[in-house]
Amino acid sequence: MGNLARIGLSTAAVALFAGCGGSQQIGQTAFPQLQQKGASTPLPGGTVWYPASRPLQRYPESSQPLLYVGDDGQSAVDIFPLTGPNQQQIGTVSNGVDSPWGLSIDANKSLYVANSNTVTVYTYGSTIPSMTYSPIHRALYALADSAGHVFVSGSNNHGVGHVIEFNAGSNQVIAHVKLGSETDGMAEDGQGNLYVAYRGKADGSIAEFGPRLTKKRHLGVRIWAPQGLLVDRTGKIIVVESTQDRIDVFPPGATTPSVTVSIFGIHDLAELAMQNNETTLWVCSEGGYVYSMPYPLTSSTVPTEYEQIGGGSNGIAVSP
Repeated sequence: MGNLARIGLSTAAVALFAGCGGSQQIGQTAFPQLQQKGASTPLPGGTVWYPASRPLQRYPESSQPLLYVGDDGQSAVDIFPLTGPNQQQIGTVSNGVDSPWGLSIDANKSLYVANSNTVTVYTYGSTIPSMTYSPIHRALYALADSAGHVFVSGSNNHGVGHVIEFNAGSNQVIAHVKLGSETDGMAEDGQGNLYVAYRGKADGSIAEFGPRLTKKRHLGVRIWAPQGLLVDRTGKIIVVESTQDRIDVFPPGATTPSVTVSIFGIHDLAELAMQNNETTLWVCSEGGYVYSMPYPLTSSTVPTEYEQIGGGSNGIAVSP
């Protein structure tokens, strides 16, 4: 779509679907505008703490699905309806966003943005951060798990990678481990284990952690410049080899990929995103492209262009 007009959330008109009665137009706004004093702290697993004078509006499962794309050139997150390729941009999040990298969504549909020195959290429909985490180093990805914790990956100025753990809603670090020269994509499997893609001096790999970042186990796979990482419901690991412009799929316990899908010419693949139904996989690139492809991947999978933004992008997320 080339350069897209930046349309604030207060001026975009989007039909949201009510849980029982079909489509419903919400005036002339895509989302309700939340008061700054009414910020909330989203907690994974269906719990939200409200310090506001009145509860913030919650959305039914049938609320509009969204595609979020990090826009590094504008220090913003661009928002599109997740209704098919080449849609018009409907919103932008820029408050609290600074050189965004990885994006993720928690079980409450809250958006997590890894910035240069912070991680900011936005409840569905809000452009104002409801929580800000301050990791001790550069943040590259943040993940809220199913047990009420938030993990942040990144690296420091000396080329040391790390993973930091917070209790959701608290800015106090409760666990911290060093890993490789840079850590990036993270994912949780069905048993609550955390997987982290990391880079080393020559190549990279994936590490697995138990609760509180304990029981670290290196999976023994060799990956060149890993970035995006997902684990599907069958335990397969999907990982981006960024500078090789390919996506690899590793079955449980395997050290070589069973499927590889390459996308050339869009300048270094970055992060991955997938909804809970696991029927479509999205990937963004540092060149500002978003591609989609049917999942599970096969040797005959053909990715197709889904969106394009004006600036570079390292982060992508979709509604669950």
